[in-house]
Amino acid sequence: MATTVFTNTTRTIPAEVGQGVGGMTDLSGRDNHAAQATAAARPIYQTAPDRVTIDGVDDRMTVTVPAGGFTGTMVLATDQGTASYGVTIPVGTYDIGGRGGQYFPGDAIVGQLIRDGALSEGEAAATEDYFVANGATAGYGAVTNFSSFWRDWSEITSFPLIDTSSGTDFSLTWIGCSSLTSFPLIDTSSGTNFRLAWYNCTSLTSFPLIDTSSGTNFNQTWRDCSGLTSFPLIDTSSGTNFDAAWFNCRSLTSFPLIDTSAGTIFSLAWRGCTSLTSFPLIDTSSGTRFTQAWYGCNSLTSFPLIDTSAGTNFSLAWYGCSSLTSFPANAFDNIKGGNFTDAFTNTALTQTSIDNILVSLVASGISAGTRVFDQSGGSAPSATGAAAIDTLLSRGWTVTVTGGGATIAPTITTSDSLAGRTLTITVDSTTGVPAPVTALTALTLDGVDVLGDETGSDPWTYEVPDSATGKTVAWTLQASNYIDTVTVSGSETVPSYSYRTEQINP
Repeated sequence: MATTVFTNTTRTIPAEVGQGVGGMTDLSGRDNHAAQATAAARPIYQTAPDRVTIDGVDDRMTVTVPAGGFTGTMVLATDQGTASYGVTIPVGTYDIGGRGGQYFPGDAIVGQLIRDGALSEGEAAATEDYFVANGATAGYGAVTNFSSFWRDWSEITSFPLIDTSSGTDFSLTWIGCSSLTSFPLIDTSSGTNFRLAWYNCTSLTSFPLIDTSSGTNFNQTWRDCSGLTSFPLIDTSSGTNFDAAWFNCRSLTSFPLIDTSAGTIFSLAWRGCTSLTSFPLIDTSSGTRFTQAWYGCNSLTSFPLIDTSAGTNFSLAWYGCSSLTSFPANAFDNIKGGNFTDAFTNTALTQTSIDNILVSLVASGISAGTRVFDQSGGSAPSATGAAAIDTLLSRGWTVTVTGGGATIAPTITTSDSLAGRTLTITVDSTTGVPAPVTALTALTLDGVDVLGDETGSDPWTYEVPDSATGKTVAWTLQASNYIDTVTVSGSETVPSYSYRTEQINP
């Protein structure tokens, strides 16, 4: 490496041990040389073996990828492991040493080959052997912490079957690898932390049955894996945190009966799984937080009698499940908390289902702490449900059950007046079910934002400065409910004013 690394970007001064590397020579002969003009961001040249070390903060070299980009194979050799990847690298600046110098599978680069065109399996193996013979570590078998190793490596299209058997921390490891379409059956049997591990791997269409039996933290693990159409029956028996674990996996049509018996946090776990048509009877007996757990699962038509006995917070849990008609009796008989704010807003519950829920809330006996229940859409409760509401109200609950009709998008009519220097903006009327919320969202004077200088809240008033004569005051009002948001705008031109000055004689 000593003949290919230099202290300057023009590659005329060979680097010595301990010096920052400003330039690296492309040995392919195609002049795709690497450079780093910023001294503080330069990797440091080391020997025994030859390598450049990076600080994990900003150290990196950059290559200008020519028109057409590179599609093929990348062999990356570091002090912690060597592997080959399928890649597609677009035209423009590309970092050698991790994204922004921060995310890299090692602390030093021993060698890196990028081939525009796929290497055969034998060619890739021979290249890896060459780098290992020159000081790179052969495999990742000794690594325990893989956190952020391949974070935001969106150029990777395929991932190798590397040795991850010692890994315990896989947090953020492949987050943002948005071009991966599949993933290998790596050994994750020692892994405990899978937080955000495959978050935003939007091109994954399937996932292997990896060993996650030791995993406790599944916070946002597969969040935004929006291409997954199925999910395996992985072992999550040790998992306690499932916060947003499958958030926005919107291509999933079904979900397996995984073991969630140790889970305490299920907030946002399946939010936005819009293609789910059914849900299994998973064990949620330890779950305390179900906030937004099934928010927006608008293809669900029924829901099973899961155990929510430890639950304290159900706010927005089934919000926007607009096809949900059937909900079981006794679901909340033994819950520990009464926060059901917007829990069933914009659902399609039958009269029996809304009665089931209200009667079950009465059975819970909750008469302290947060006590709010909201439902809209679907059917109104029967006399049985109405009696349950009376009981809840007597215990200090706030209960809203719109029911009994279709939800309606909002409308808004407004007016304004400019009297003297005072502009008044008024909401004349709104319609919509549920009732829309109104807000003044924009106010400008001659194109300059003055929102925040107004006072009041329907009507809003704004004192126009004397210097504004001839200028335009423009405004926008908004009305919104969960169905839609509508806006209306208006404007006034500030007129000139005449003033009379009188002399007062003493």
